[in-house]
Amino acid sequence: MRETFNRYRTLFVGTLVQESFLSLGGTDDPFTTVDSPFCRDGLGRPTLRGTGLAGALIATLRRLNNEDVSEKISGSAQGKHASVWRFFNSHPNNEVTFADRQHVAIDHETGAAAEGPLFNAETLPPGTKWPFLLEVDTTDDHDNNFADLARATLAQWVAGRCLLGREVARGMGWMRLDDLKEYTLTTAHIDDWPNAKVSQDYPAYLAQFAKDQQLKPEPVPAATETLPGWCEYTLTLSAGERSDGYGIDSLSIGGHASEELAAAWDEAFLAPDGMTEAAAKAAFDPDFAVVTLDQDGKRIPYIPGSSLRGPLRHTLARLLKAGNKPDDSMISLFGTTKQSAKLLIRDAFLVEDQDKSLQIAWFQHHAEDEFAGGAYASSKFDRMAVLQGSFSCNVVIEDATSEEKIAFNELLELARQGQLGIGGGQWRGHGWLSWVISAPVEPCQQKETIHE
Repeated sequence: MRETFNRYRTLFVGTLVQESFLSLGGTDDPFTTVDSPFCRDGLGRPTLRGTGLAGALIATLRRLNNEDVSEKISGSAQGKHASVWRFFNSHPNNEVTFADRQHVAIDHETGAAAEGPLFNAETLPPGTKWPFLLEVDTTDDHDNNFADLARATLAQWVAGRCLLGREVARGMGWMRLDDLKEYTLTTAHIDDWPNAKVSQDYPAYLAQFAKDQQLKPEPVPAATETLPGWCEYTLTLSAGERSDGYGIDSLSIGGHASEELAAAWDEAFLAPDGMTEAAAKAAFDPDFAVVTLDQDGKRIPYIPGSSLRGPLRHTLARLLKAGNKPDDSMISLFGTTKQSAKLLIRDAFLVEDQDKSLQIAWFQHHAEDEFAGGAYASSKFDRMAVLQGSFSCNVVIEDATSEEKIAFNELLELARQGQLGIGGGQWRGHGWLSWVISAPVEPCQQKETIHE
């Protein structure tokens, strides 16, 4: 008599890769040097908790599946049964270095940092990799819908539509899921899965297990369509000599106070005539350093999503006020402390190969004595600025109404015309960059709901 086996578990294994900085809420620590520390486990390791992954994936499923999520996936409100989707905590599988991300509030009248609201968050930089493992219980799932839903939802993450952690609207927490594979286990594998002895490295165990059992894992490709209600743009901002020959666009966005200590002179800087490289390095001690990230031992500038979001919000507020229009679209797009934002902007990073042509300058400034016409007392300071380089980022608007799209397109048109400044030193000529905006990738139509 032939032995038959029933469904047991479907496992999805891959690697989450950060496309921006990431901040995950941890325990408040009175002895920490940051206002918002990163989540750690008892061994002090940075930790991406299964609860956070569950919440993010279920949120993606709600959008994909017309808000229909079975209690067998979300877990019953009364706690009578656990979810058939089981997520595992994750720790980075590459060496990581924390970076402090500084935030300020902007005074809408002056465009400068407001007094008081200054705080920082502990983050991990782009490129950090996290092992991912989702177990789907298919024991009583005769139609295999729980696995089908997981596969369709994770395909959106493979396409880069994964948002995790804090401050997603301000640029952080944008991720993609690489090398996603699906393992189908039957009741013949009950003794092999789970295996607590190898729980610290399940991906490696599964790869070896599949080889030993001659299981063929199936790759999960990226989704070919966007999520319903998910409108995507790509922004490219460029500093450098203008194509019409009129001037040079430069960018100066200040970072955390530690940036001044981390800043180092290298070949990207434009040195004054006659100054040797050794002399430049010895004299280099900037008062205002541009925000950078560590990339292969070099400090590379970038544009935080918050530095794009803030100017866009303040510009829209001025447009609506000038036109004596209600601010409903501004509130819905940019959110409040009680309402989530519809407009999400990722951190903008150097376009590939731009680091080879990157140029940074160290500007010297002083306050002028209006009577003598010379430098006023000791009021001399300096500021770093990017003189050449292109930065690219993704922008998403969720469930936008026609009014909200019109308001956002007005902002983009101002940016195209060079009338939207970002960063510091705007009234000294910095921050008025060349913007190129891609045609929006419109959301797909809502498909028929996949039921349990």
